[in-house]
Amino acid sequence: MSNNTPFEVTFDVRFCETDALGHVGNTVLVQWFEAGRDPLFRLFTPDLDLKNWPLILASYHVDFHQQLFFGQPVTVKTYVSRIGNSSFEVLQEAWQSEVKCATGTTTLVHFDFATQRSAAIPDMVKAMLGEHLKES
Repeated sequence: MSNNTPFEVTFDVRFCETDALGHVGNTVLVQWFEAGRDPLFRLFTPDLDLKNWPLILASYHVDFHQQLFFGQPVTVKTYVSRIGNSSFEVLQEAWQSEVKCATGTTTLVHFDFATQRSAAIPDMVKAMLGEHLKES
């Protein structure tokens, strides 16, 4: 089921995303990680229609391993690390100059806003999520 293929997106570090020392600010990673999850969002809602949005964020955690700097692109790799009945966990890594600088985990829940309850992830979507499963 798994082929460990991540979704990848590369960002050019903007000057406004840095501090006086040229380091990327800690809140920027949360934004980059969210943008890196867009392909996963499209598995549920291909057109990203917010009126038909089926996901909520239950938690996220970011670990910083190395400093990130202005002037060098950053690549965010996005994997799925766990698939449950109604939730799944996303593992993300931020790489700069071939060094893993940060990791993040996010738990997303498939959610029915009409009933205000979690809902089972459709089997077809589970299969697509599985294509990006990174096993420990």
